[in-house]
Amino acid sequence: MTSVEIRGRARTLPNAVNTDYIISSRRKRQIQELHLLVDYIFEDLPEPLNEPIAPGDILVAGRDFGCGSAMEVAVDVLIAAGVQAIVATSAARTFQRNAINAGLPLVTVPDDVADEGDVLRILYAQEPFIENVTRGDRVYAKPVPRFAVRLFRKGGLISHYRREGMPQKGML
Repeated sequence: MTSVEIRGRARTLPNAVNTDYIISSRRKRQIQELHLLVDYIFEDLPEPLNEPIAPGDILVAGRDFGCGSAMEVAVDVLIAAGVQAIVATSAARTFQRNAINAGLPLVTVPDDVADEGDVLRILYAQEPFIENVTRGDRVYAKPVPRFAVRLFRKGGLISHYRREGMPQKGML
C-alpha cells in the first residue's frame, strides 16, 4: 500500500484542547455554514493563537486533543479551514473516529515534535513518521490501522459511502 506525504506549517496547541475550544458551542448554534465557522476556530482557547489557522497548516497538540463532545463539526470545521493533519500525544477516541470518517489524518506521537511555525513532513502510512524539516529530526508515530490509511485516500468513510453506497447487511 502506498503512503501519503503531507507537508505544512506546524501550529502548536496545548494539552486538553476540547471540541468546544476547536469551535464553541455557541457558534455551532448560531452558524450552520462551515465556511463561516472557520473564522471562529480556537477563539475560546485560554491562550489564543497568534494568528488564525491557514490552509495547509498541521496542528501539533499535546494530550487529549479533541476531548469533550463527539460533535463531528469539530473535525469538519478544521477540514474547511484547510488543516492537513493533526499530530498529538493522544486524542479522544470519538475525535479520532470522526477524523477517520471525515478523512482528516491524525497521528499520535510519544513526545514533542515541533515548535510553532516549524515545517513538518508527515508520511501518513500504516507506519507513519513525522519529519521536522526545520529541526532536521524524525519521530515515528503510533501505527495507523490499514483501513484508516485506505479511507483517507478515499476522502474518509463518509465520502466513500457517498460514492459507493452503504454496505448491505452481511457485507461487513
